[in-house]
Amino acid sequence: MNRILTPQEIEEQKGNLIDEIIRLSDFSFERMPMLDIIGERLAENIAVAVPDLVRVNSEASLSALDYTPLAQVMESLPSPAIYAVCGGEPLEGEFLLVMDSTMLMAGLELMLGGEAKQLVPRETGDFTAIERGFGEKLAKLILEELERSFSVVTDSRFDLSAIETEIDALNVAQPASLCVRMKISVAMAGHTGEMDVILPYDALEPIRGVLGKIHFGERNDGGSVWREQLSSQIERAHLELEAVFAEIEVPIQTIMDWNKGTTIDLFVEDGHEATITCANVPMFRAVLGKRNNGAAALQITEELEHEEEAENGRNNH
Repeated sequence: MNRILTPQEIEEQKGNLIDEIIRLSDFSFERMPMLDIIGERLAENIAVAVPDLVRVNSEASLSALDYTPLAQVMESLPSPAIYAVCGGEPLEGEFLLVMDSTMLMAGLELMLGGEAKQLVPRETGDFTAIERGFGEKLAKLILEELERSFSVVTDSRFDLSAIETEIDALNVAQPASLCVRMKISVAMAGHTGEMDVILPYDALEPIRGVLGKIHFGERNDGGSVWREQLSSQIERAHLELEAVFAEIEVPIQTIMDWNKGTTIDLFVEDGHEATITCANVPMFRAVLGKRNNGAAALQITEELEHEEEAENGRNNH
């Protein structure tokens, strides 16, 4: 049931609203469209990069991008959390990378080979040296992806300056300074953590011009950003290769007589040729051998030409 406000309470709320409008009017909320694109790319890059570190599939999405005073951001930051103080070119000053305890502890469990089924909620920010070390490892990974995300507008190089666990130890800008807050949700092993990238306006000053314009395709310097992005994603892709050592034809009656323990001699010895396939497509010829430690190995001897490529070559001539 809604409570009816008294005239005095209405006046007080009206006064608070007017004060808030006056306070916010002191800030120039000039939006920078390219930051929305950078934020989306950062989430996509994290979704690709984090599984390489934690060895499980992960999802990431940009849940919010806000322009707000730093003091207001600091009041809403998660605690306990890992606060990474960062800097680098082309920014002018420091910025913050924040990871809440859920993201940190889930990532730590997975990196140590666990399953992160049950996480004990953290009551305080008294992280151990090991936990801080893994937090630093995650932070550096995210900084690398932030560099890739910024490449759509400019070349960048970000470094980690310090790892803090207390909000009071942070001093990247004046509390009244305006900043941009990218909030990204990261899901892994059934747990959803949050991370924030907090960029003060003063730090963005050297590139505010390019961030305020929407860029399509390549940058003005002629570099193909999308080609670089695609190449970086392809390099991370994993392929399953199969080695075919022998193919034999066996009557079905013989197969029906097989049972547990039956031995099939394929006559495969050292020096035997094999065909390496990917998705049933022959890719290479190889020879079976052994490494110095006794492990079996294949040495590629020939790259196979695909039928489509061969046909295209004939058509070109």
